[in-house]
Amino acid sequence: MRGIAVSAVTAASLVTLPGLPATSAASAPAAAPSLDATSADGAAFDLDEFAPGDVVVRVTDAGSAGVSDTQDLRYSWRVTPFGAGAPVRVPATGTDVVTDEVVGEDGAFAVPLPTTAGPGTYVLTARLLARPSGNGGVPATPVLTVKAGQAALSFTDADPLRTPAGADRRVTGTLLLEDGTALGGRVVDLAWAAGTAGSDAQPDAGLAPVAPATAPVASRQVTTTRGGAFAAVVRDPAEDPQGTELGGRLTASTPATDPTGLDVDLVRDALPAGTELSLTDLGDGTPGRALGGTVTVTAPDDTFGADADSDPDPVEGQRVTLSLDHGFLTSGEARPSVEGTPAGDLVDLGTEATVLTDASGEAPVLIGIGRDEGFDDDGLVDATLTATAGETSQVSETRWSTADPLNGRTRLSLTPRAEQDGPVAPSLAGNRTYYDVLTLDQFGNPVDGQGVDLTYIDDIGFDGYDYSDDFAVSDLDRDGDIWVAGFEAGSLDLTGTWADAPTTTYTDTAGGTVGGTADAVDTTTASYYELDFEASTFTLRSTPSSSAAVGSTVSTTVRVLDQEGNPVQGYEVRFFRFGPARSGVGEARVTRTTNARGTATYTFLGSRVGTARVTAEVSDGTDRRSLTCTVRFGAPVRARLTGVAGGGRAADRLSVAVGRAAAGARAVLFRVDGDTRRAVRSRRLDGDGVASFAAVGDRNGSKRTAYVVRVGATRSTATATSNTVRVR
Repeated sequence: MRGIAVSAVTAASLVTLPGLPATSAASAPAAAPSLDATSADGAAFDLDEFAPGDVVVRVTDAGSAGVSDTQDLRYSWRVTPFGAGAPVRVPATGTDVVTDEVVGEDGAFAVPLPTTAGPGTYVLTARLLARPSGNGGVPATPVLTVKAGQAALSFTDADPLRTPAGADRRVTGTLLLEDGTALGGRVVDLAWAAGTAGSDAQPDAGLAPVAPATAPVASRQVTTTRGGAFAAVVRDPAEDPQGTELGGRLTASTPATDPTGLDVDLVRDALPAGTELSLTDLGDGTPGRALGGTVTVTAPDDTFGADADSDPDPVEGQRVTLSLDHGFLTSGEARPSVEGTPAGDLVDLGTEATVLTDASGEAPVLIGIGRDEGFDDDGLVDATLTATAGETSQVSETRWSTADPLNGRTRLSLTPRAEQDGPVAPSLAGNRTYYDVLTLDQFGNPVDGQGVDLTYIDDIGFDGYDYSDDFAVSDLDRDGDIWVAGFEAGSLDLTGTWADAPTTTYTDTAGGTVGGTADAVDTTTASYYELDFEASTFTLRSTPSSSAAVGSTVSTTVRVLDQEGNPVQGYEVRFFRFGPARSGVGEARVTRTTNARGTATYTFLGSRVGTARVTAEVSDGTDRRSLTCTVRFGAPVRARLTGVAGGGRAADRLSVAVGRAAAGARAVLFRVDGDTRRAVRSRRLDGDGVASFAAVGDRNGSKRTAYVVRVGATRSTATATSNTVRVR
């Protein structure tokens, strides 16, 4: 009946009453209008791509009345620059207005882009004015977001690109805005310019056209992908013999961007049949000076065509790999040279590089070296340069030596701790401090056999210090060459001078140098302090620290550190022990002396239950310091731990039984994870010497959890550690 009633009402609503216009109660009110915007250039574009009319705002759902001529579009832009920079509003205040609609398109307004704001993210906010009747308007709302900037083309491959001749090589690139936003769907014009060098008598490389297996062309067009990528194939027809083409250039451009280029060399990797590879002897050298040579590749006569002579043909454009085991390949240039500064800071090009032979079949080679640990034992480093082309290699051996350095240096260096009398910097008054006298080149490599004058200036006073030598000859070991000793608190300045050490300095910013000599000087300070007994630190510790089982031994150790935190050797320590015995009788005096670690140890056996009291008296012969510690000896007990898995997430249940003798002792349950123990529960043993635990909730799934219990000592029992139990 409900459906019939609805139908009746609907039918009745369609009846036209006399004198009234026909209406339909089923018609809904017109939807409120809204704004929609489009960019003809997409969501990202180059500013040069924008043209008037590219951004259009349209009024939708305007109804049958459409948009009135009185309704204008008001708008503003917010531009956020790429990178740093605050957002800019255009206009700065208020809004701009578009009064005229796009010709032939009702409710469409073309909005200008404020291109003078520069590269960035542009957000358009627009509103539509209402009709005079007050309706039909649209409030201000963001309608469009686009990115615009100065797009740039770039090639993915390194410049220059070196690729085998007689083959296809795919070359890729991208078209991106400054912030990395890709521009897809753009046409890129590619052009190929043939090289002017190489062994190919008739350069025939170019760009592969769309049709496969066809001859190369000088130009073609490609379209960027959605990710802004483009690609093309550089094609070089195969020949026999295969010639090389050097100096070719691939150029990419679009109407809105500057062209970019990639230099391309079509080179040889494999050697022609019968080809010889040679590498000149680079000789021996000094760190900081470049050594030069030449790698040469020649083929049998007439390999690349008949000529008038019978000489081998140079192989131009042959790729040769150079590798070096010590030092580095270099351009031979200084990095950068400053007038008056030490020369020899050569440009470092790494230990491996690829070079191309020129029209003479040659490629230059330059190597250098700086700091190398190989110099440390004998002042020499043997380096091997390997040149490889195809399956053929040649080597050249170079010996570098520090015997004739460009620039000399002096260094007074503390010798290793094992050679010193004790801690140094500062040293205890009366101890000797040992130094290694080094002469070095500017890179820190040792130079052997140089004389160094030594002078000393102190603030200690007459006869307050001593030294071994006022002259030393440098060597290549790390043992002490000289020693100094201060007998009172104070400092002593040591100065080493390599007189007339060699110098080589830059004379200009172009790498010009001049040689000479100058004193190479280094100064260091040895400081000394006197022992202060009262300011020293004295400790006495026992192992075990608080309780032990009857019948076991305990070690008590005194440690003495002076006011500088250094161990004190030679102090007398007298140990006195009382107990463990009810009568208090222990052991008479035992005398020890602190060792180089500042420690003295006394060990004794606890033969009965009770407390042992150990007193240590430390003396330097004048002052004394007493220290005391106690150790309780108890009957040994055994702690037996058992456990039951809780299941699911229920807690694991564990119980430790020690015996009534240990009743009241504190038992601590630990969860064991590798070498780590974490306390999880603590209980007192009951009168039967038993304690039960509910461990933390079981979250380990099917894995086992390891537990152990440590039971503390009582007046009559020793500490004990249980067995380890693993439960799921």
